[in-house]
Amino acid sequence: MYNTWIRLNQAGYTPKREKAAVVLSEKDIAGEQWHLKKDNQVILSGRLPAATEGDDLHVAHKHYRIDFSDAEEIGVYSLELLGAETQKVIIAKDPYSLFMSQALGHLQTMRSGYKTVHTGASHLGDRSAIVLEIDGDPSDGAWKEAYPRRTVDMVGGHYDAGDYIKFTLTEANLVWYLLTAFELKPDETLRNEAVYGLDYLAKTFPDENTFVIQVGDGKDHHEGWRLPTDDKLDGKRPALCALSRTQMGMTAAALALGARLLKNADYKKKAIAIYDRARMDDAVLTAFERDATNDFYRDPTDTDNMALAAAELFHLTDDPRYLEHAKIYAPPAGDCISWRTLNGLANYRLAQAGDEGAKARLLEEVKRYNGKNAWDLPGDNYHWGTLPLWLGMASLYLLTQRLTGDKSQEFYGTLDYTFGRNNWGMAMIASDDLPHGVRNIYSYIRNVLGKLPTGALSAGPGKKSTHDSLNKFFKMTEGDPLEKFNTSAAVFYDNSYDFMIQETTIWGMGNIILMLAIIAD
Repeated sequence: MYNTWIRLNQAGYTPKREKAAVVLSEKDIAGEQWHLKKDNQVILSGRLPAATEGDDLHVAHKHYRIDFSDAEEIGVYSLELLGAETQKVIIAKDPYSLFMSQALGHLQTMRSGYKTVHTGASHLGDRSAIVLEIDGDPSDGAWKEAYPRRTVDMVGGHYDAGDYIKFTLTEANLVWYLLTAFELKPDETLRNEAVYGLDYLAKTFPDENTFVIQVGDGKDHHEGWRLPTDDKLDGKRPALCALSRTQMGMTAAALALGARLLKNADYKKKAIAIYDRARMDDAVLTAFERDATNDFYRDPTDTDNMALAAAELFHLTDDPRYLEHAKIYAPPAGDCISWRTLNGLANYRLAQAGDEGAKARLLEEVKRYNGKNAWDLPGDNYHWGTLPLWLGMASLYLLTQRLTGDKSQEFYGTLDYTFGRNNWGMAMIASDDLPHGVRNIYSYIRNVLGKLPTGALSAGPGKKSTHDSLNKFFKMTEGDPLEKFNTSAAVFYDNSYDFMIQETTIWGMGNIILMLAIIAD
């Protein structure tokens, strides 16, 4: 039984980057000697410094830092410390592309209307999705069947998460991330996954008065675990339709970027049409479905989405009108990057267009993410979906470095955290190529087929108070070995019923793929 634990990046490190492990202990072990060995020869050694006490926010235990940045030769090493399990250390030219490929592979399993490695083509009944329209005030989140009754063809796209609902907002977000990754790292698999999403987004605007924001609804959550091909709701799923600027702006941005990178005139035509329609007076700020547990992707602001759309259209067309629109829409510097907070992405694209005001806002945003904590994380707050949020923040920082020439490496902390340098020592990607990767993703692949959803990204640690309010749904196990590493702020469990921590979202998948592409580039 160990009372000391070494936490490090299980995927590995590139030769020239900073490399550090964090040691947790239940007792004071300052002065204990550590050794980094290769082929049984000691390459580096040192003694642990004075302990840093746990802050009960990011870490519960005393902790120590081991820096082994001087090890640069490619190979496999072992890190040894008395009282702790010896850890394998990998130094490789490219330790991360494998996991980007696995993440893209998992995205294919989240496709709707497509024969995947696990199932046949699913939800083909979406070709006749029943149109619903807003019932009353958009802020009520209520819907009714349109009159006269009509349907739209919405086969395709990606399931948003462990359920089978498709959300235009997160689909467009995913596609934007995939295309930005493709721009940095041209890869046919990246391109193909983006095109699958783009073709779905092009369907969301079938006529000038119809825009599809969602396919499927809250009924999905009452059907229990089943394969997507065995869903009795297939053929009965609604298409929630509203001229909602939040979804239309993000969709226009993704289609415009796709048109530019792939030289596709149809995507260009559709992006312009959606953007122009969103600017008309009868469009609403936002629309969403209200559900008993939580509102489905309620985005309360539209200016960031529209700013990003206008910026992408400027890069596509060189029309200065779009640049002026983007500058007008551009909101102040934001606090984070998420599916509903796109300030940083809009400022990044505007800065690329030479807008010094946007560049200043971008620099202000990334300076807030100082990484001054045990794990070098960009934030101090825990949420529902904490890990994708931090990955988005770190990716924005890395993208900003491309504009400024900044060479600091502190935001590699988020990458290391994702691959196991965290309180729990769990790599938060499901993979047999990681010694301690998550095994129990909230997914039909795990809960129906009993297989590992290779490449799926955990949502990461969650805010304890929120988790406590929901844990009646999670089938919690007493004596969970990860429990001792939880803090009063954050909890993490490898539990396939825990939709707060272990549900994979396409927004999260887009974030990890973009970060890995930036680092590979």
